[in-house]
Amino acid sequence: MPLAPESRLFPLARLASALLALAALLVVGCASKPDSESSAGSRENGVLVLTRDDDQRTAEVRVGEQIRVRLPEKHGTGYVWAIDETDRQRLALDSTGFEDPTEGFIGARGMRTFTFTARQPGEVVLKLKHWRIWEGEGSVTERFVVTLRIQE
Repeated sequence: MPLAPESRLFPLARLASALLALAALLVVGCASKPDSESSAGSRENGVLVLTRDDDQRTAEVRVGEQIRVRLPEKHGTGYVWAIDETDRQRLALDSTGFEDPTEGFIGARGMRTFTFTARQPGEVVLKLKHWRIWEGEGSVTERFVVTLRIQE
């Protein structure tokens, strides 16, 4: 027995509805920014502060602006945060320091702080590594990478 014309249209209507729903999801997905592309860091007294949460993200700064990177470090283990790679023409290291934990027990994590100043416009990829210097690259336990877009 042949199908009535309206019964052949029903699967096409369902397919069309599904395609419209898929197209709507694609439009919404393309319009929103993933976290990895949202602006990194927070501003504190005119200084851009970056933390572990900002790994693999991008931030915009202006020439002359300071950038402070704060990463947890267990000072007594021999593992320290160090600069792995950066563009020293565009980004100058002002200081580095370690803050002991204010609470907790002996051996608790403190905070390693690097302070930089943006010197020239351009894009800089700042790479830090957590390692034991005397053990070399094989001792790297963690990496931190942030892209800085420096503007006039």
